[in-house]
Amino acid sequence: MSDIVVKTIGECWLRSISKVMQNGKQNFDEDVEIMELLGLSVKILSPKLQDDIVDKFGDKDIVSHTLDKFKKGVIMPNRPFTYADQIYNKNGIDQFEYLIKRLEKKKESKSATISLLSEGVMDANLPCLNIIDIKIRDEKLNLQFFFRSQNILGRQYANLLALAKFQADLAKRVCIKTGFIAGYIASAHIYEYDYEYAKSIIANKNITIKDKFYTDGPKSIRENLQFKGN
Repeated sequence: MSDIVVKTIGECWLRSISKVMQNGKQNFDEDVEIMELLGLSVKILSPKLQDDIVDKFGDKDIVSHTLDKFKKGVIMPNRPFTYADQIYNKNGIDQFEYLIKRLEKKKESKSATISLLSEGVMDANLPCLNIIDIKIRDEKLNLQFFFRSQNILGRQYANLLALAKFQADLAKRVCIKTGFIAGYIASAHIYEYDYEYAKSIIANKNITIKDKFYTDGPKSIRENLQFKGN
């Protein structure tokens, strides 16, 4: 049973922000305070590639940047990895095509699942999105995910838009309609520097957020020059 069941990506974002601020507990990411909720499940019944709530409150640069991180062939030298690297060329395997083959071979497959995390890697920065699972049921392609960690205020809306695009691309290839997006977030958190943004969005104030992760985020991010301007 999902904690949050809504129609749109924007509604999911608003509900997730409220859930973390109301039910989360204080913790730290290195030297930065966070409000953290362990174990948040969400379900978006009708995800779209354009969302009015995201357009109102979200950082358009972050949306564009995140979509690029999922886009095949895009090179981002200031990133230790991109999601596209893990999807389209993980250990030499194109996992997008793997999903297509699974679904074409067996439409009702329970095995159209990919991992974006490589075993044994001890790098400081690992993919927050670890699992993507696809199920075709009732003539619709549904996408489910697992995030080990998600910056709810600063990144969730962009992550979900990118997953909706990935879902739409898969559905187009197998000639079927898109269904829901659902998933589980192990650490759903909001950084202290975003608390005021969170309160303003919950109050439906007329604001547009500006991402602060690379200037005010954890020390390892602030001091790592490869992330500057990212």
